[in-house]
Amino acid sequence: MRALGWLFFAFLLLYLILPMLAPVVYSFSRMWLDVLPEGFTLDWYVRIARDPKYVEAGLLSLRIAFTAVAINIVVGVPTAYAAYTWAGRAGEGLRRLLQVLPLLVPPLVVGLGFLLAFNRPPLSLSGTLWIVVLGHAALGFPFFFRTVYAGLAGLEVGLLMEAARASGAGLWARLRYVLVPNLVPAVLSGSLVAFAISMGEFEITSMVAGFGTITLPLLLFQSLREDFRAASAVAAVLLYVTLLALLGLTFLRRR
Repeated sequence: MRALGWLFFAFLLLYLILPMLAPVVYSFSRMWLDVLPEGFTLDWYVRIARDPKYVEAGLLSLRIAFTAVAINIVVGVPTAYAAYTWAGRAGEGLRRLLQVLPLLVPPLVVGLGFLLAFNRPPLSLSGTLWIVVLGHAALGFPFFFRTVYAGLAGLEVGLLMEAARASGAGLWARLRYVLVPNLVPAVLSGSLVAFAISMGEFEITSMVAGFGTITLPLLLFQSLREDFRAASAVAAVLLYVTLLALLGLTFLRRR
C-alpha cells in the first residue's frame, strides 16, 4: 500500500512539474521531434536578449509587478490587521469573504469590471499603464491578504500587543517595533505570490492594456504564432524570474 502511495505521488509530481519543465528543455534544444529533444543551443535566449521588444516587455512587466506588490503591501497589511481585530459576525464575514475571494472571482470578471469602472471621467484609466497595475494588484490582493492574515493568526497578536502596551509602548511604537517586524516573513511570502501572479498575468492585461502596454506574457502569446522556440525561451525566463524571487525570499527570511 505504501509503495502504491509513493507511485501515485511520483505520477502526481510528474504531472505538475512536466508542463513547467517542458518549455525550459525546449528553449535549450535545436529541435524536438521525438520523445527527447535534440541538440543544445542558447540561440533562442540570444535572440530574445538582442530583440528590443522582448527587453522592453520584460522591464515593463517587472515595473508593473513591483508597483502592484507595493500597492498590496500598503493596502493589504492594514486590511489584514483590521480584519483580524474586527470582532463579531461582521468581522468573521469579512475574513471569510477575503479568504475565498480568489476562488469566486475569475480574472476575466476582474478585467471586465475594470473596463467598466475605469472607462469614464473622472476615473478614465482605460488603455493606460495604471489600469494594468491596478488590475494586477486587485488580482494578487486576495492571495497577499490570506498570507498576511495567516501570519497574524500564528503570532498571537493580542498577547504581543498587550505585552507591549503593558511595557509602556504607545500605539505607533507597538505597530512599528512589535507588529511589523513579526509580520515581515508573512509580508515577504505574500509579496512573492503577488509578484509571481503579476509576472505571468495574461487575461486581465489583454483586456485592459492599451496598444502601448505590451507585457512579457502578451508578447509570449504573440510569439507563439511567429516563433515557438523564442516563445519557449520567454516562458523559461518568466519561470527563472519567479525562482530567483523565491531564492531571494528564502535568503531574506533567513536573515
